[in-house]
Amino acid sequence: MLNSIFAFGVPIFLFILYSGFAIFRKKSDIPYLGFVLFIIAGFLIAFSLQVIQQALTEMALASQTELETTYGYPFYLLAIPLAIGILLLILNTYRGYRRAKQFYESK
Repeated sequence: MLNSIFAFGVPIFLFILYSGFAIFRKKSDIPYLGFVLFIIAGFLIAFSLQVIQQALTEMALASQTELETTYGYPFYLLAIPLAIGILLLILNTYRGYRRAKQFYESK
């Protein structure tokens, strides 16, 4: 799970998927695409947390420098996909709040 291709490839794929849906959302009138973006951001967070948990589990058995040498990247880089996922989740929560507020004000 800590292989660099897997640990960073899945978040990159999820971000590309998110970007594609975000562009499609701007150009269409489908109302539930915002929820799809919210779900993709949630998957990004969940996956990043699982990778970080695996890194912490392996660091309990060996030293951090030994594991970083084995996997070829510093483990603090695992926080980048998590931070991006949290930012996207906050953005989508705000968009949902704005949309719900706009819906209730129009009644």
